[in-house]
Amino acid sequence: MCIHDDDLRQERKLLLALEKRNMKAFMELYKSYSEDLLIFAYSYLQDPRLAAQTVDEFFEDLWSTAKFSQVDPPIYKFLIEQIRAICELK
Repeated sequence: MCIHDDDLRQERKLLLALEKRNMKAFMELYKSYSEDLLIFAYSYLQDPRLAAQTVDEFFEDLWSTAKFSQVDPPIYKFLIEQIRAICELK
């Protein structure tokens, strides 16, 4: 996956807003990535309800722990790695 400088700047800007606990930025993150993460989780778990629950719980945990400063762009790579690790434990 190739990411351009403009995309990296946008992702860093989003991460800064998330670090400041900006709910609008979090909703943008959720809207941008939740569907892809759901599909990915389903490919592992083969259960649509469990996949949806896994993704929702992941986002809830991400917001509550607020460890956005630990995320390096590309954000998608971080999110997929996290969902993969969670799915492997289920």
